[in-house]
Amino acid sequence: MNLIKILTYSLFFWMQFSVFDQETPTLKPTIGKEYNFEEKKQIWSTCEALFTDSAVWENYDDETKDDLINKCSALGYSEACEDMWSIVCGDDWTDEGYNINHLDNTTAFCKVSSALEPQNGNYYDYASISDLSYGTAWVEGVKGYGIGEYIEFNFPPQHPRITTIKIANGYIKDKTTWKNNSRVKQLKVCVNNIEFAILELKDVYAEQIFEIPTIGYEITYRGITKDGKSYYKYRDEKGNQFKSYNKEIESGDTIRFEILSVYPGDNYDDTVITEIYFDGLDVY
Repeated sequence: MNLIKILTYSLFFWMQFSVFDQETPTLKPTIGKEYNFEEKKQIWSTCEALFTDSAVWENYDDETKDDLINKCSALGYSEACEDMWSIVCGDDWTDEGYNINHLDNTTAFCKVSSALEPQNGNYYDYASISDLSYGTAWVEGVKGYGIGEYIEFNFPPQHPRITTIKIANGYIKDKTTWKNNSRVKQLKVCVNNIEFAILELKDVYAEQIFEIPTIGYEITYRGITKDGKSYYKYRDEKGNQFKSYNKEIESGDTIRFEILSVYPGDNYDDTVITEIYFDGLDVY
């Protein structure tokens, strides 16, 4: 009997040690296209002239007109785009209406540990980190490189499953500003206060795309109990279906990005992230 107890306790402690001994996975990005805003500025200016002054068309032959129309279309120029910095334009389009609908200090979809005070009409707080604009950015607001500062997203219950994180690292509105300010080298990602992954960012002037294990569950059924309470049936990644009144699941998911290390800027300690947004399944 004593031997059985010893073996049982040994197995228990071995399992506990194995759990705590597991390392947080380190993820490396796929690098997207290099940012080329100078060229976009020139094309945007031309497109704006073409579509606001019909007389401008007289300066071009038919072949040139067709070429310009194609370039404007590729850029995403239309009344739906606020300006050439909007990432919903052209090849940079992504369905982030879900993010924007929750981006305010009432629903607290996004919050930050600190932010640089506004300067010269520029704002660097939580609203700049997921506003679909490459012209704005979050800048941490503490002395030094901002190690330990974080950005946190709070996803409500039954949010779309998240499989991809996309990051515009640094202050990317132009390459000089990008070099002058610090960029993130490593981000620790925690999901619901549990370490999830370490993101190893490259020091490149381009979008960085991380494929991650799925966050969230597929909703297979929505129902109402006899007493009028809503409930859901879910399916996990293994295909198992389950019905849940689980408070943790029904409270949504919190994803935190914490700065672990940086690439120092040429002139400023301030560490900057222009944009973090998400892709995945369901409504995306």
